[in-house]
Amino acid sequence: GLVAATARMQRRSRDLERRLQETSQEVNQLRSNLEKVREEAMTDALTGIANRKRFDESMRKSRRDADLNGTPFSLVLCDIDHFKRVNDTYGHQTGDEVIRETARITSQLVRETDFAGRYGGEEFVVLLPGTTLDGAAQFAERLRSSIERQQLDYQGSPLTFTISLGVATLTDDMAGYLTLLERADKALYQSKEGGRNQVTLSR
Repeated sequence: GLVAATARMQRRSRDLERRLQETSQEVNQLRSNLEKVREEAMTDALTGIANRKRFDESMRKSRRDADLNGTPFSLVLCDIDHFKRVNDTYGHQTGDEVIRETARITSQLVRETDFAGRYGGEEFVVLLPGTTLDGAAQFAERLRSSIERQQLDYQGSPLTFTISLGVATLTDDMAGYLTLLERADKALYQSKEGGRNQVTLSR
């Protein structure tokens, strides 16, 4: 009677505990899978750095923080020079290597609090929270010269490449974050027009 019933109860409660544990393991597994999927959706497949989607998210957050704390906030837009020519001359694999190398150097130079992402094609973007135009200009110059010094091996010969950069800082009279991007883009265009491999500041 009672002993058997107690044993049955204990068995049932053990089964239940086991099932609960399995369920919680499954939930954790699902959670980490979901995290992975989200991470992949925000990461550029070729370079492993953040993509345009994550950039939009970070941009909004940085913009909000800058507004709330009254801190400076700068943006650097960079574009690999003559990229089409690199692709046409050396092939797409080498083109991909140039993109990967640019991403690697950019990621190495940014601080923990900064953001480096591939904006699309051969274009990269860096967000520099808490950084003035001068600070951003120094960063951009460091990036420009680091890229210029880099040599890739192309069939036993050194291959060098350069980037053009545009820098802009958030000012009080700016409505949306698009204007910051537009200003950096205009400055980047001036760098291209002015002969490439240079930094232009949006004043």
